[in-house]
Amino acid sequence: MGSLIPRGVHWLKSAVAAFEPQDNAVILDGCRVVKYDRLVVCPGLKLDWHKVEGLVSTLGKHGVTSNYRYDLAPYTWELVSGMKEGRAIFTQPPMPIKCAGAPQKALYLSGDYWRKQGVLKNIDIQFHNAGGVLFGVKEYVPALEKYIDLYGANLNFFNNLVAIDGPAKKAWFDVAKPDTPVERVEVDFDMIHVCPHSLPRILSASRL
Repeated sequence: MGSLIPRGVHWLKSAVAAFEPQDNAVILDGCRVVKYDRLVVCPGLKLDWHKVEGLVSTLGKHGVTSNYRYDLAPYTWELVSGMKEGRAIFTQPPMPIKCAGAPQKALYLSGDYWRKQGVLKNIDIQFHNAGGVLFGVKEYVPALEKYIDLYGANLNFFNNLVAIDGPAKKAWFDVAKPDTPVERVEVDFDMIHVCPHSLPRILSASRL
């Protein structure tokens, strides 16, 4: 890595603890302060499970799962392989999120299994996406739409998951269509695959 750093560039190997944009400063681990004239930032993302009310207490049971937690992948498979009828919801929150394709991968893999098992016609697949399009890279959309049609999935755009009650098998979404007041809707489910909201790391400790 060091061989790729251009001459005259100082490589700071310490992690960033916080930003102080009012003072044009970055605080590194150990409280070292580094000043700057221009700053370009590429922070990682931190999963925010608490962003959805009631999610943490019900995750991993009552039909609520997420492949964004590796330990819950077996539970996702348990739900999918055991489902013969009912409603399956797959969610995607507002960007940025880790691996923007993962929420749809869960849908397509589940739909393919149900199709091969001959139970797809009995399952109501719902994709609730906080965005307004199926995928942000338009060149991919036509191919993805073919699988949406193949699995009979229903697309619900501008739908952001805000609360969930696992024991009651209910989820609430804020529907924020353009030029329309936000409406909160209640949806029943038999299983729900949740993609957690993401927060850029270290921003919560910064005065922005």
